[in-house]
Amino acid sequence: MDLLICGGLVVTGTGIRQADIAIEGEKIVQVESGIDPARAKRTVDATHLLVFPGFIDAHVHPVYEDNLENISQLAAYGGITYQIHYAYIKPGQPMLDTIKWFRDTGLAHSMLDFSLHAGFFDAANQVPLIPQMFPLGITSGKIFMAYAKLKWMTDDYWLTATADMLAGEGGLLMVHAENGLANDYWEDKYLVKEGRLQQEVFLQTNPDILEAEAVHRAIRIAQVAGCPIYIVHNTAAANVEVIRRLKAEGRWVYAETCPHYLGLTEAVYQRFGALAKVGPPIRRESDRRALWQGLMDGTIDTIGSDHAAKAKKQDDDFFKAAYGSPECETMLEVVYDEGINRGWITLPRLAQVMSENPAKIFGLWPKKGALQVNSDADLVLFDPRQAHTITHRSQHTRTGYTLFDGRECLGKPVFSLQRGRVLLDHGEIRQTPGSAQFLPTQAGKADPTTLR
Repeated sequence: MDLLICGGLVVTGTGIRQADIAIEGEKIVQVESGIDPARAKRTVDATHLLVFPGFIDAHVHPVYEDNLENISQLAAYGGITYQIHYAYIKPGQPMLDTIKWFRDTGLAHSMLDFSLHAGFFDAANQVPLIPQMFPLGITSGKIFMAYAKLKWMTDDYWLTATADMLAGEGGLLMVHAENGLANDYWEDKYLVKEGRLQQEVFLQTNPDILEAEAVHRAIRIAQVAGCPIYIVHNTAAANVEVIRRLKAEGRWVYAETCPHYLGLTEAVYQRFGALAKVGPPIRRESDRRALWQGLMDGTIDTIGSDHAAKAKKQDDDFFKAAYGSPECETMLEVVYDEGINRGWITLPRLAQVMSENPAKIFGLWPKKGALQVNSDADLVLFDPRQAHTITHRSQHTRTGYTLFDGRECLGKPVFSLQRGRVLLDHGEIRQTPGSAQFLPTQAGKADPTTLR
């Protein structure tokens, strides 16, 4: 064998066991206890370390300060081994050429294997072209139910058309669920008519129950169209209630949340000002706790970073500031420290929601997200004893800030492999840009009831 990972605790969705992992070329060839190290050209001692399947971030926006040239590098520092980027297709852009540009640029500059989702901003002109993106390996597409003032919003007519067209091709609808027009009314009332500061009324202008209303509406529209649906970045306890009920009905729905909703509350606005403006908003402690409960009981299936590294300053005008923050480098450390060390979820559940489930939902399993024979040798060694403090200076994002600045964490990724090649080695990146592979997806085929 080329490489042997020995002595570690192997964590998968089915449990934890002491085992060695043998690798030949790009593949795992054995997962057993007591493999003879003399058979290996190289050994890596994983004693006292946790061995996870490669972590997958299925919600990445490489179109801002962190682009396709550097976003895979900063993700690799955070223990991520696979990314799925949103290929944003803005009005007037040729849809297929734009998708090909994201694919080709990623192949030229990424060091992490990756896939793509389509991001629709002009549904009336883009929906008829959906069948043409499937031969390119793109089988999931996202629309926004919010941001009418930014001209990003897709109305219910075109949401329905998008779901219908994706269903016809066997694809997956992805939805940013908020009631955009109602939110805009409350924004106009509070900010324009009453002259209040958006920072102070951000939750009132983006109410949790209207997010939950949009979740319900989107799932019902997808149900009528016969299209599986993936609700991105859930923030609210009200969402969890809706999704839990509709999953119990048998609806084909997947749900995601993000590290900033799991690790922060509305107090972040007072500390970080405009830097903390994300959409939907970071909400209350009760919402944060409900999201963790939803993760543990299977209502929420995945965690994605929603990494959207926007250039802004803390004291910028909150209303004019862009939505988004850098998240993918800190995601694993925050989720582990908050989820495992504070007892919200188990180690196998962490492997499910950050490795196995995204791989299954997007048709990458068991090539990715698995520690089993014939899977790609993508894995992460995690040191649960390593204490450290997240600071903006320690991050590799080009924005220069993190909403977790000053957070003390226990546990850190120290080593990772991608297809059998060393990616991260105790704080050093060993791969080079252009070493990635692009994988087509087969999104939405995993029965939600079979996901753990």
